Amino acid sequence: MAVRSGEKIKTWFRSDRFLCVNEKWFFITRELTQEGPFDSRGEAELELNLYIRHVNDGWYMQAQPG
Repeated sequence: MAVRSGEKIKTWFRSDRFLCVNEKWFFITRELTQEGPFDSRGEAELELNLYIRHVNDGWYMQAQPG
């Protein structure tokens, strides 16, 4: 990732948000909550997308004036 002039180089770490425990799938949020269990990774991915949409919609509604 590019950095601005004068800034130190930063290393970005990425980790998988999905984990499988006893054949059940979970996802980890940025708020460090573990959501699940789900029957498949695909189901966990869909639920993560819904979770992100819900969080973003809540932020959007709070950011609106009035």
